Amino acid sequence: SNYSVILKVNAHFEVIQEEESDVTHLSDRRTEETTYIKGFPYRMSFFATIESRKAASFMINATLLISSLILIGTGASLMGFYRVQMLEVITVDFIIVPTVLTGGGIFTLIVSIFGLTAVAREDTCLLLSYAVLVAVDFCILMAGIISSVRLLFDIQIGFLDADVMSELSAYETDSWVRYKWDTIQTEFTCCGGYGYAQGYTDWKKTSMGGTRNSVPDSCCLFIAPGCGNNLFEVNDIRVVIGKINVHGCLTVMQRRLETHVTVILIVFAAVGGILAIMQLLSVVLACCLASNFSHGDEISVYEYETRSRAGSVSKRSYGAETTFYGGPSREVPMDL
Repeated sequence: SNYSVILKVNAHFEVIQEEESDVTHLSDRRTEETTYIKGFPYRMSFFATIESRKAASFMINATLLISSLILIGTGASLMGFYRVQMLEVITVDFIIVPTVLTGGGIFTLIVSIFGLTAVAREDTCLLLSYAVLVAVDFCILMAGIISSVRLLFDIQIGFLDADVMSELSAYETDSWVRYKWDTIQTEFTCCGGYGYAQGYTDWKKTSMGGTRNSVPDSCCLFIAPGCGNNLFEVNDIRVVIGKINVHGCLTVMQRRLETHVTVILIVFAAVGGILAIMQLLSVVLACCLASNFSHGDEISVYEYETRSRAGSVSKRSYGAETTFYGGPSREVPMDL
């Protein structure tokens, strides 16, 4: 009957209205979410919307990018100016800390740029990859912080336990040991291992000093080939002081490390802790944004399918209503 046709059309329209209300509800959830804690709604004012989360992620990545440049510069200065990587005879942390600062800084720079790109493109796959990279960067940063704290203690007490005689004995046979000690003695104007005014005597315990009474030319005040030959044959200390540097290298370096590098390590440990917290927050934001953008894609597909169904139902209902008001047809029989 005509009445049953009208009821079917109305039922279709009610289904369409319910689907459109569901789409509206999902869209509202995408733009603003409410978190429930123990049954009570708690609205996070800053991270409530996707735009605020994107803004926070942009700020964190920008901060990490700037920090990475500072880390790279600090690590390069430790290796280039203070030459701490050459003190691995004392502890391996002297290699780990500058390496983490430089290599970790470069890695953080790349990851932060990648994160800015991922957030700008609103790509779910890129955001999840970024979260994994930040987690790896967090582990590297934590390793650097732990090594820097250990190095602070090594600077205070580790120098006393270092055995430099094995390295001094390998000076003539190991090219790396020779390059390392020539560099240290030249740049820090020192000679030998420990002691003020007596550091150069450590070379007397090696084959160079024991058999030839000589020290490396890098100990000389004015470096020239053979300037350190037959030094231990001189008995007048004033003549010795006029020819070579007499202070031990580890003694000189320890003083410089205590006054300069210790401050750098303390600042790095403190700032690194703050950066680690920011990286954890960045991982959480990246996962949240990836989830939001993924749900947004689902909403878009759902809206498209709903509107398609709505259009087809509208056409059918329009034909039914036309049949009712325009007269009988083949599709809908009219029993008047």
